Amino acid sequence: MEISLLQDQEFQPWKWQESVCDDCQIMLIPTAEIVDTIKVRRFIQALAVNKPELQKIYKISGAEYTLLAQISVGILGRESLFGESSRYKIKESMPWLVKAAKVTKAVATGSSVSPNSRGLTQIKFLPTQVSERFGITPENLDIPENAAIATMGYLIEALGQLKNRIRIYRLEHITPDRYADYLPYIYFGRSRAIIDKTARPEQNAYVQALKKYMNLIEVFERQP
Repeated sequence: MEISLLQDQEFQPWKWQESVCDDCQIMLIPTAEIVDTIKVRRFIQALAVNKPELQKIYKISGAEYTLLAQISVGILGRESLFGESSRYKIKESMPWLVKAAKVTKAVATGSSVSPNSRGLTQIKFLPTQVSERFGITPENLDIPENAAIATMGYLIEALGQLKNRIRIYRLEHITPDRYADYLPYIYFGRSRAIIDKTARPEQNAYVQALKKYMNLIEVFERQP
């Protein structure tokens, strides 16, 4: 029914590398029960509503923004099972316990203490531009709208990093149709594998789960 209503309003299916509209309005529609929840709908609505402003902040094309919006849904599924995983709920209810465990491990191994991953998409490092503009902090990343905006900011910056690595290290095998395969390596802290050419996305459980969850959302766009 939702898709039929969108089509009546002149929305068309979006497809990466085929849709090139820069300032199109987008809509993301859940196509499975696991993503048809209030949390997910708030998350994907924030991705759509904040597209013009985030494009302006980061100077990113509409097509790339929409691809990253779809990837962010995949991350939402992989990192917290759309906010419903027991592991996520325990971590968010007791961040001090997670921090204590990291300190103990750092003391035992002589390594540094890494920051806690927080929120629905388990972000470690908040993008400065969106955190300042939207008042997002690690403590409020459980709010779907904040998680969506922060994740998009992180992914936009990560895409810039990926493009730089492709250029500098001549990674010709990472073509635009494979961005969704390699961007996750930056998100989960394994970007060195991209440079070393040891990344194997087709064998990586994180990447494969992310792509599965991405496909539970259909994306539509409408010309202004």
